[in-house]
Amino acid sequence: MRTRLVPSGVALVVAITAALLVPSPARATLTDVQEAPEGTVLGKDNWKIAEGLLPPEILELYKKGEYSSPIRKLEGKKGTIYSPELVEASKKNAGKFRVDENGTVIDVDTGERPDVIIGWPFPDIDANDPQAGAKVMWNYLYTLYWAGSFHTESPINWISRDSGILRRISVDVHFKYYDGQPPPFQEKIGENDLNILSRTMALVREPADVEGIVSLNWRYREGDKQDQAWSYVPALRRVRPINPANRADGFLGSDISQDDGPYFDGKPEDFNFKLIGEGYMLGTFENDGLEDPGKPVPLTENTEISDLIDGSDTGWRVSYPNVDLIASQDESWKPGEGLVAWAPTYLALIPRPVWIVEAVPKNPYYLYGKQIMYFDKESFRGYWKSKFDWKGSVLANWQLPESLFQKVEGGPIEYMRMGKIGGAGVMNNFKQDRATVSGLPTADTEWYVDLPDEIFETSRIIREGK
Repeated sequence: MRTRLVPSGVALVVAITAALLVPSPARATLTDVQEAPEGTVLGKDNWKIAEGLLPPEILELYKKGEYSSPIRKLEGKKGTIYSPELVEASKKNAGKFRVDENGTVIDVDTGERPDVIIGWPFPDIDANDPQAGAKVMWNYLYTLYWAGSFHTESPINWISRDSGILRRISVDVHFKYYDGQPPPFQEKIGENDLNILSRTMALVREPADVEGIVSLNWRYREGDKQDQAWSYVPALRRVRPINPANRADGFLGSDISQDDGPYFDGKPEDFNFKLIGEGYMLGTFENDGLEDPGKPVPLTENTEISDLIDGSDTGWRVSYPNVDLIASQDESWKPGEGLVAWAPTYLALIPRPVWIVEAVPKNPYYLYGKQIMYFDKESFRGYWKSKFDWKGSVLANWQLPESLFQKVEGGPIEYMRMGKIGGAGVMNNFKQDRATVSGLPTADTEWYVDLPDEIFETSRIIREGK
């Protein structure tokens, strides 16, 4: 797998070159970070050791003392940065696919989008390839698909600088992927006559003023076919089609959009992707999860998953303990003193080699002018997403914690990504000086669930609304 993992000295030259080309580089000045003892806390007194290894807007938070995180190392930790099974499956794809003029993955021989792709479509990335940015993005997406269809409850919290949590909504979320799952789960999907790539459904459970609002999205394999999206609002008592371009808008007034999702969830053909650099950065990981990743429980046919699903004969449930995730949850926290209210206290920083990808929307009316993303060269997971307006000013940054893959027992796959806090993420809104935090409090998540197609039909969401 040719991912250009270079020694630190060479990486320094590569990343400094990238720094001259892009406004938010990941320069590989690694010596101070590599020599720092395990657990060294990055903050206002030593922020310079991370200069060039974080997006500038995030480094400023550490410089001010508004963020503080331990710097960790992967050596000696239980687990691996990627799934060995995914890597092995991906090797079979070498040279089989390319990206067409629309940004769609197609078979080199047939010129068509394959019915199924298992693993990364592009296991070998060449930085000199004009399509490298798009290929990195597709590898990231197939990393998501490999994790399987899932169900969880995703609380969304509005956080102010001085008051902490202002408002919370609770959303029941179902994601179904029709491609890219490990073979045992891919086979259970069955026929896909509509040529769908994925379906998502989000049902708001509380509070009462928004309870029963439902969002539904279908994404198709065809690169030139737009998403179909619908919303059910109880006050109107009917399903309304919505413009898929609105997926960039904040969900119910929060700062997190549907296109953010698990880091990036826009339709890839709607963007132009460009590889604008490579180097190292401080990746975001769960801190406690590095030592104690938790344990999944196999689902059985009679296991209750949600009100929409009777049970499942596949998958695992992962339960997460309710722990403090942001600074304002600590009783000793005081506004204006030290950490900002939404500072992620669960976060650990680990130096990682990354591809730096710029995404520019093809639609000139899209909310953001560009997004800069940092993808791990070995796992293709993402760290710190910077979102800019059309004039080039940074507006927001979306951060989700990563965790390691662990061996699991009693199932058709050998490795699962396992953590302690689920999908808790922080969206910093720099223009409004506020944040939105997802996954607080944490909730159980079911992975590799056999979700029935009927829960993603428009007729069903009418019944599920208030």
